[in-house]
Amino acid sequence: MSTFIKLFFSLLLIFVAYLQLNDPDPFFWVFLYLVCAIVPGISLFKPLRLRMHLFASIATLFCLTALIMSWHGSMEYLFLHFNNESLIQGMSPNKPYIEEAREFFGALFALSIVLVYWRLDQRKTVNA
Repeated sequence: MSTFIKLFFSLLLIFVAYLQLNDPDPFFWVFLYLVCAIVPGISLFKPLRLRMHLFASIATLFCLTALIMSWHGSMEYLFLHFNNESLIQGMSPNKPYIEEAREFFGALFALSIVLVYWRLDQRKTVNA
């Protein structure tokens, strides 16, 4: 995979981590996105397999935790409010499912990036 794409995804996740600073619980989300950003970033430097495995494992654990934490609200949004409400609106204490759906899809996106790079690293190791 090209260096540009690796750099793009790493910088995108760093930017998303920055956007989480105004979240009510920023520490978890900033750490999640930063650890996920390390995975494509570390692949730029032809890492040792142990390092990629370590960071991808930590990132996967955080993403799965985030998916579990936001599961209920995201399912409520998808099944009850998807046709009526957009995710692009302000936070409201009356609509916690909006924030939980955003968190769910953000964690799912980050997890997808981590798993793709983890798998690509495993294939490189096997073929090397």
